[in-house]
Amino acid sequence: MAQNAKVAALTDELIHSILKFDPNTNRQAYKHAKDIAKSGLRAHQYARTNQFDVQQSFVGLDEKFRVLNRDDLADALDERVKEINEYTGKWIPECLSLLLLLSDRPTENSRVDALELLRPPTPPPELTWEQILAEDPYSDEEIWKDIDYAADSSEDDLLPPEKEKAKPSPPTSVEEDDIYDPEETIVTVETDVVEELQKAQFWKHPRTADDEKVEITELQAVRETLFMLAGLKTSLFHADRRVKPEYELSHAMTKTTYHQLTDLGHIGKTIYQLRQWVKRSASLPLVQTFEAAVANRLLAYDQSLARLQRRYLVPESPITVSLLEVHTNVKSMSRPILRLAQLIVDIEPQLLVNPFIHLEILFDQISLAQMTLEKDVFDYLSHIFFECLRTYLKPMRKWMESGHLGLNDETFFVFENDSGSEMASLWHDRFVLRRGQENKLRSPSFLEPAAQKIFNTGKSVIFLKELGIHTSQLPATVEEPLLDHNTVCGTSPDLPLSTFSELFQAAFQTWISSKYSLASTVLREYLLRDCGLVTLLNNLRIIHLSANGSAFQDLADAVFERMDSGQRTWNDRFLLTELARGVFTTVLPRSESERIIVRAVRRSTKSPTESVKALAHISIDYALPWPIMNVIQRSSLPVYQQLSIFLLQTYRAKYLLQRISPQSIGAIQTAPLRRLGYKLRQRLMWFADVMRSYLTETVIELAFTDMKAAISKAEDIDEMANVHMRYVARLQDQALLSDNLKPIHRGIIALLDLAVVFSQHHAGMQRGTKAKSKPSVRETRRKVSGLSHETAEEESDSSNVGDDDDSVDSPSSGQRKLEDGLAHIEREFERLLPFVTAGLRSVGRVGAEPVWEMLADRLSWNTSSR
Repeated sequence: MAQNAKVAALTDELIHSILKFDPNTNRQAYKHAKDIAKSGLRAHQYARTNQFDVQQSFVGLDEKFRVLNRDDLADALDERVKEINEYTGKWIPECLSLLLLLSDRPTENSRVDALELLRPPTPPPELTWEQILAEDPYSDEEIWKDIDYAADSSEDDLLPPEKEKAKPSPPTSVEEDDIYDPEETIVTVETDVVEELQKAQFWKHPRTADDEKVEITELQAVRETLFMLAGLKTSLFHADRRVKPEYELSHAMTKTTYHQLTDLGHIGKTIYQLRQWVKRSASLPLVQTFEAAVANRLLAYDQSLARLQRRYLVPESPITVSLLEVHTNVKSMSRPILRLAQLIVDIEPQLLVNPFIHLEILFDQISLAQMTLEKDVFDYLSHIFFECLRTYLKPMRKWMESGHLGLNDETFFVFENDSGSEMASLWHDRFVLRRGQENKLRSPSFLEPAAQKIFNTGKSVIFLKELGIHTSQLPATVEEPLLDHNTVCGTSPDLPLSTFSELFQAAFQTWISSKYSLASTVLREYLLRDCGLVTLLNNLRIIHLSANGSAFQDLADAVFERMDSGQRTWNDRFLLTELARGVFTTVLPRSESERIIVRAVRRSTKSPTESVKALAHISIDYALPWPIMNVIQRSSLPVYQQLSIFLLQTYRAKYLLQRISPQSIGAIQTAPLRRLGYKLRQRLMWFADVMRSYLTETVIELAFTDMKAAISKAEDIDEMANVHMRYVARLQDQALLSDNLKPIHRGIIALLDLAVVFSQHHAGMQRGTKAKSKPSVRETRRKVSGLSHETAEEESDSSNVGDDDDSVDSPSSGQRKLEDGLAHIEREFERLLPFVTAGLRSVGRVGAEPVWEMLADRLSWNTSSR
């Protein structure tokens, strides 16, 4: 009760602090707020951890570890669970539950050997009397000795400690009465040496006037110069490596000395700037390698300076000190490093933007040094170039051998564009080349000729990994050829006769071939042999390009029969798919024919018999495996379908014309009209035959033969895909399906449509002939009822006003319609054929395509024979 009262008082205080109004004024609101507070502050009893669930969880973990072949981990866990269960305490289940909640993938992150670190160290063994006596045995005499109890009295702590008596010095061989002379222990100072040393410190010599010169020796000038070149502070030069004018040589002209020292100061200033540049730290490994190479050259330069100093400091034989000789030697040995320093000054502003600019400049400078016959500079820069190139080749080697790319590696020219791309576009879409401004490849310019081969090698490795044959069929990696100065330029003391660019490209191509030929050869053989690339290309030619004319004719006839049946579902994709599979099963294996799918592009509201364009409403697809889809790209399949439709349109015209027999045309009573019918049938059938022969024999057959020969020689998928794209583009152009040849193609389709119009006129003529030969119902009734001829004529005249079903065209009107239709067909043929022929000749002259000229000549035969 006391607890409830305390809670109620605190609740009232809380409500007063929040609401800030008198409860007497609004009792209902106060009561509502108090109820809300009580419900929120009501005590809750939380259940304890279920110890049986915890034990069951550990049993499950033990079973899981053993299933995953981690018996060592299961044994260690079981041992420690049993050990902790031996302790009695109410919080042990909670502790075990907490450990379960804190666990994170124990099978992957746990190591049993790490438990040895938690094992306490083994305590040392207890000391026994046997060990003590063995080390310090005692005798019986020592046991019975009396103890001096006064030796350690407590009173001794109050007395000051006595001073130790000095130990007597050991006896010596000197007599006690010998006397030492202190002056004998003092080293005499050589005043001449001190004066010489003070004189050598020329920087301390006082000057009475500002324009007074301090004379120094040539050796002092040489020493100061070498110190300055080593980056040290000197008295002869300012901090910026300018010569101080107050010093001069006593035996040389001031201007001559000043000129030599100024020239050496310029060298020292350039090298000092190089030293300052090396002290900075870059984040990119490629730039870090370059900085390390420069630092090594500075170290070698300092060693050369040290050897030069040693020559004057500790000469092996008497030499002549000459500042002019030092000037000559320093200029000679500084020429390569000065060229390097100038190179760094040129590239430093661009190095952050283009991290491999130093490789390009080094490559150019090496070629320039070779042309100017600077052997020392050539060797010097060449070694630096190959040291830096070794770092640049690391991601390239990783890409070509395993297909891996570094994370955010902006220095490499390959990057992953779309990791989720389909397998059918793995080769062309997943990885792309990194390009910069003006679509320039982001790589050193000297590597651009081989960039595509490097790119394809990595993609080939990834392709093989996706196929699961990277490790099984890929042969062992051959030894990688070296790519250094000695391998590329040789060890001859003279400059190589061939240019450095040619030597490097030859060595680099050898280096690439050691990695490129392995993956590309295996992948090429897999596509040609296991996937049957050439076989699938031939299947496409059979299905789309009428390689087997008999099967294609059967398919076309079956489709045409459905079109002429008058059903609106003639282009049902399911029925047409079964029809196509049944036809091509006779020439293809059943597994291949099952890949054929016929799709209805759109449904036409017009009758399919009005134009050959209705065949464009269906398309034939052939499902290809994804490795082949990387060679035969999706963008080329519409061209196959367009050419297939074009062939079906020529077959359609020939099909309709063949249904018109010469006997049916001979039934026409008018001789001129009959001759015109024969003429149009022959010319239209001739045109359809010429177009079909041109497409199948001139265009498709020759292009496929060339493509098959080229694709068997291709080295990788990229070259195979390019060969196939050129093949498809050739088909599209020569078959008059490209955009710039659309007018000629439309003219050919219009000529093929004339065959449809001719067929319709002939069908109308046949319907009129049948209607004329068959007696009408009304005439039969007149004969039966015995009506007179006059009455029959009156009824016939009156019935023709409203009875259209029984009325037929008179022979003269049907003859006139047929004559007008055939004349229109002849006029259109005479108009369209010269247009197509002239168009073919003009584009043949512009595009230099001989097949167009050949087609124009074949189409002109009929014109010239008229």
